[in-house]
Amino acid sequence: MAEPTSIVIPAYNQLDYCRQCIQSIHQHTRADYRLILVDNGSTDGVSEFFDHVTGAEVIHSATNLGFAGGVNLGIQRAMGHVLLLNSDTLVVPGWFERLEAALAQADTIGIVGPRTNYASGYQQIDGLSFASYDEIAEFARKLAEEHAGTLTDVPRLIGFCMLIRDRVIRDVGLFDETFGVGMYEDDDYGLRARRAGYRLCVAEDAFVFHYGNRTFAGMGIVEDKWHALMAENEHRFSEKWQGIAEQESRQLNADAHAALAEGKTAEALRLLMQAVDACPGLGVNHNDLGAILWGLGEHERAFDCFARAIRLKPGYEEARANLIDVARATGRMAQAEALLSGNDDDL
Repeated sequence: MAEPTSIVIPAYNQLDYCRQCIQSIHQHTRADYRLILVDNGSTDGVSEFFDHVTGAEVIHSATNLGFAGGVNLGIQRAMGHVLLLNSDTLVVPGWFERLEAALAQADTIGIVGPRTNYASGYQQIDGLSFASYDEIAEFARKLAEEHAGTLTDVPRLIGFCMLIRDRVIRDVGLFDETFGVGMYEDDDYGLRARRAGYRLCVAEDAFVFHYGNRTFAGMGIVEDKWHALMAENEHRFSEKWQGIAEQESRQLNADAHAALAEGKTAEALRLLMQAVDACPGLGVNHNDLGAILWGLGEHERAFDCFARAIRLKPGYEEARANLIDVARATGRMAQAEALLSGNDDDL
């Protein structure tokens, strides 16, 4: 008989979010599971709270080991498949069963993630706003009905919620702790899994609400500090993989242009979003994604894409021209001029 999936939740402080997360799991997870809670050096009562969670196995670290270090403690105690879950999430009825069903569709699927309101890349559904948990649950119910059993292959998955096949952990190993407090360790793990022959998939019928970046905020890693950490780990990721992610991203970009030439705009949009996911530091992907969004009338998102392309490559003339065009149409010339002059601190 197969071992039940182990749900691993690492946490550094943010007691209120931890309470909400674990309460939602207890209320809305019917299938058998093991709960492993990792107190990553918390100082605000999380440690004591975890010790009183019924049925949980609790691991305490004397210091904050970062996201990778925390989940590695949990993974080493886990049995069966492993579901990593951020402590600032809320789950809904059926979430767990849908992720497990997605993983079971094919032995080649190594990691599965849900759709969400807050994540970088494909998994995020834009424009969501909820006033209550009931609204979250109702949205998730409708999403499950509309997309029952549907999977989308992607080049990366975000670590806020990812179900990892037990065999992947044996073949790929633990998360790379050189990424420190967090960011890009999930990109790294997904790439390692794909290079080992496994697929990464989004379960289109599964939804997990994510407050987002609560741990970083609690540590004071916001705004400039957050962007600096992102840039540091993006560089570490790029150095480690020496252009492999960029090659894959450029191929996705080429496939997107081929789809666009055939009039398949939706397919081109999907491929360009995957290209951005595969290599977020490649400016051409952001520019080309912005061009499609501009054509679809999504001017604000297009502006953000062109701005990102220019930040990555300040001399990118096509992106600069595109930014001016969209800025004129949206009344954001002052912001565009600040960016183009290199003085975009307020953008």
